Amino acid sequence: MLLTIVLFSTISICSGQNIVDSLKTKAKNNQIPEKWDRKLFEYDKEKLKDKKSEPLNHSAFPVEKYDYSVFNSPFNFKIANSHFSGISFGENKRGKDGKYVFKHEITLIFYTENNDYQLNGDVDSRNAPYLTVQGQVNLNNPYEYIGIKSPENAGFLIVNLKSFDLRFGQTIFIFPNKDNSFYYLQLNEKPSIGQKFKDFVSKLNTNTRVQEMLKLVEE
Repeated sequence: MLLTIVLFSTISICSGQNIVDSLKTKAKNNQIPEKWDRKLFEYDKEKLKDKKSEPLNHSAFPVEKYDYSVFNSPFNFKIANSHFSGISFGENKRGKDGKYVFKHEITLIFYTENNDYQLNGDVDSRNAPYLTVQGQVNLNNPYEYIGIKSPENAGFLIVNLKSFDLRFGQTIFIFPNKDNSFYYLQLNEKPSIGQKFKDFVSKLNTNTRVQEMLKLVEE
């Protein structure tokens, strides 16, 4: 048993160090003009010249060539008569059969009382292999968020200056109050790679912590 634990720890440390080394190499290469993807840079300059993004403005910048596809997926669901609007961000990974499967990395969900609301947000791959997201939500109070997820399974999501360390849960619930305050939940529950998203939502519907928070916010 001790040998197994030591072996597993050694493998984990080596794997973590390999990720750090690859990120360090990537960071250095992004500083070398000869390694820049200039075609992509020109494409971004044209695409972004008249585009406004919030809360942070999105400008074109050169990066090393990379292969990293990202996605966002808005969704809605109800628990009894209470409405929720969410958006999930992640990586679009190529599977063994050549088909792409979603790897969800950050999920943000707002309680919207009894109203349907379409949540939107931007996800960007130019900081690859870091996933970067941002967006705005206008409910009874305005909300802005920005997040970054690293390949080390670390990162942060910041909502109106409340920071969530993603190592402790990648699904964030926001429960707005009418006095410009809000409650929140951070859950470890998230869709596995290739899992049907409706199965993930079904688990949220029966989550006791979400139901307890609903009782608090609806008092």
